[in-house]
Amino acid sequence: MFVRERCDLCGECLIRCPYVDYDREEAVSQFRSLIEGGVPKIVTECVTCVACNRFCPTQANPFDLILQRQEESGALNIPEQNTQLFRNMPNAPSQVIPGDGGKPALSLCCVGDLLPGLFEGPLFEGMTVLKGGDFFCNVGWVHLGAATPVREGARRFADNLARHGGKEIVLYHDDCYALAASMLEEFGVEPAFRPVHIIEFLLRQVKEAWGSVEPLGLKVAYQQPCASRYTPWKDEWLDELLGLLGVERVHREYDREGALCCGSPLMPRDRERAQRVKQRNVDDAVRHGAQAMVYLCPLCALNLRKTAAEAGLENLHLIELVKRALYR
Repeated sequence: MFVRERCDLCGECLIRCPYVDYDREEAVSQFRSLIEGGVPKIVTECVTCVACNRFCPTQANPFDLILQRQEESGALNIPEQNTQLFRNMPNAPSQVIPGDGGKPALSLCCVGDLLPGLFEGPLFEGMTVLKGGDFFCNVGWVHLGAATPVREGARRFADNLARHGGKEIVLYHDDCYALAASMLEEFGVEPAFRPVHIIEFLLRQVKEAWGSVEPLGLKVAYQQPCASRYTPWKDEWLDELLGLLGVERVHREYDREGALCCGSPLMPRDRERAQRVKQRNVDDAVRHGAQAMVYLCPLCALNLRKTAAEAGLENLHLIELVKRALYR
């Protein structure tokens, strides 16, 4: 939620945006127009990566206001086929695969099958698996310039997980964790379970199997999902995990607070701009010595892997890194 009383119109949120080139005067003018109910050009130029919420020095959540104007105006002009896809997601076939009851449940949302084989093997053995429309978090609507479906679907998401998942639920999709660990409170929904991020779970597994870890000696560029802006604390878990795996997360321009979107949200409205964003991201990884791109979000992996491979980078999901260190 945008907090008007915290906004001092410093313009920092838009000055630091990596997708536009505003000086302070223009940034302040754009944001003043937003506050006054206007639809300035930042509304359509916005990539919906949520970074400006992290850039804001007063924590006023400027992206939330941009998103509100996007929804009110329909300015992103998202093709109907894309919005229809999201409308249909909650109705997708759902499945609960019972586990042995001694482990937390694993929620895959609607994206668990996008990277085949990722959840095969001993790492997830015995876990109850939740997948399909009943466990869809709706956070992806943000990339379509809409906040209302996220808020309206929040309680259904929380209730369905609680009904099937037990006291602890491991959330594979970063969007799901953002909703459960950060946004539900804003919507007045208290989850009846403890959300566990997949990184937290992997870190726990690696520590328990420490004697079996073979350091990988790999330099990687990490592709941070946009939803990670809502839950920045887990970056410490990721750094610890990579360190235990013997993996170096290269220091580069487009990581951490300065991370670039994978370009996927831009694809429905400007494929050429999306490709430019992808190329900037991959070129930055190569320039700073990365040998591989490492992903958390499966959609990031699908969207960036061709550009990364063409640049000579290996494409690896974080789960694949852990498997390689534990089971090779």
